[in-house]
Amino acid sequence: MRENTDTVKFIKDTAKKIGFDGCGIASPVVLERDVDYLIKWLSENKHGNIKYLEKNIEQKADIRKLSGNAKSVIALVQNYYPSKKQDENAVYKIAKYAYGNDYHAVMKTKAAEFILALQKKIKNAEFKIFVDSNTILEKAWAARCGLGWIGKNTLLLNKDIGSFMFICIILTDLVLDYDEMHEDNCGNCNACINACPVGAIEKPHQLNASKCIAYHTIESSSANVQDEPISTKGWIYGCDICQDACPWNNEIPFTKESAFKPNPDLLKMSKNDWEKLNEKTFEKLFKDSAIKRIGFEKMKKNIETAGS
Repeated sequence: MRENTDTVKFIKDTAKKIGFDGCGIASPVVLERDVDYLIKWLSENKHGNIKYLEKNIEQKADIRKLSGNAKSVIALVQNYYPSKKQDENAVYKIAKYAYGNDYHAVMKTKAAEFILALQKKIKNAEFKIFVDSNTILEKAWAARCGLGWIGKNTLLLNKDIGSFMFICIILTDLVLDYDEMHEDNCGNCNACINACPVGAIEKPHQLNASKCIAYHTIESSSANVQDEPISTKGWIYGCDICQDACPWNNEIPFTKESAFKPNPDLLKMSKNDWEKLNEKTFEKLFKDSAIKRIGFEKMKKNIETAGS
């Protein structure tokens, strides 16, 4: 039985109360077009050495394979755009999403709080959380849930909060009213494509990840002989160039989530501090950050590459 509009309103009001910046709902349909694109993209080796992207294709196509009772997909988005940033002339740069605490833990904790609040009122409902899961095409689902559209740089874009956002996908056995998808609002703008200094956005909606600065500073392994050294333009973890160039990010609100506010010690790091970074300082500085996943040796290599 389809839940009434009061239930949908309660779900969205609860998401807002918990602190999410958007909540949308979609039917768990098969993502044929998205998966066809993914398969072609993988076959052209545009993913470099990120081999895990080759897995779970069936689940990515049909989200119901992850939960046989799934009747609705709920997408939640969280703005992480910081009010304080590294100096624009900083020699060594970090992507804004890694300024604060690791989003995996933060988003999962907030999603669990969201579900707990729902279950107090909606008895016996089932929910399953996915954050940055390799079994979910989360940007495609967020777009299908009416939370934006996929920009030419392949990131989710929203008129109100731009593209600096994290996504959480939740499956539920509730049959809910579904939101409408947004039209593509990029128009003739190619700012992101023109801004990329390494040509990673080869065409609109065509990202060659193996060229991307974020790929080379996070995912790339020196053990992969196919990886050719590139200039990372000073970036030592991730890259925000295409997002900073996007007009939809010109006047967006700052994040309200305190966990994503910048670590002040990170913003204080000077050129000399980065170049003298040792393992003890790395562990202390990034103990709660997504940056810790790459490890000290990778970070040192990134600093050396960026400074050469």
